[in-house]
Amino acid sequence: EFEGQPRVSDQLGLVLQAARHRGGVPDHGLLSGPPGLGKTTLAMIIASEMSAPLRISSGPVIQHAGDLAAILSGLVEGEVFFLDEIHRMSRPAEEMLYLAMEDFRVDVVVGKGPGATAIPLDIPRFTLVGATTRAGLLPGPLRDRFGFTAQLDFYDAVTLEHILHRSAELLDVPLAATGAAEIARRSRGTPRIANRLLRRVRDYA
Repeated sequence: EFEGQPRVSDQLGLVLQAARHRGGVPDHGLLSGPPGLGKTTLAMIIASEMSAPLRISSGPVIQHAGDLAAILSGLVEGEVFFLDEIHRMSRPAEEMLYLAMEDFRVDVVVGKGPGATAIPLDIPRFTLVGATTRAGLLPGPLRDRFGFTAQLDFYDAVTLEHILHRSAELLDVPLAATGAAEIARRSRGTPRIANRLLRRVRDYA
């Protein structure tokens, strides 16, 4: 049911099918592109396709390594962890994420100063799905740890019309083909804007 982004859908479908076939978790994925193109929706689809729970957070919320450690230690085997605006995460949390992504382990620091000790803590195997509107701000070491990366592009008008007709069915409102075409034409290639305009047109009608 995910309209548009055929290249991303095909590549992601292959990653998920292979993970199911071998009985493991999919590679970590990085989704980049302007807002409103479906990054969060794709993360939900990944969790649904893998029959796995989904945990959602965002980079600005994680300001300390301890915040990230608390989330990661609470994950269950195979869980999908969606981290929106990943480029806005703090540097200490980012460095902790390196180890978690590669070795599924976090080092919890106990104590302060010279007497501080790092205790390694194993965490369940999980899939990180990072989303960013500014991929250029991500440091190279973090980008390189994603097994799957995808750049989402703006949608063409025909695809937006299909999305609008599906949204109209969910909203239980009639939508003429000419109306869908007019809304799609004004949506700047973005499904989120198209759906917002559809709701406003419905209210006006």
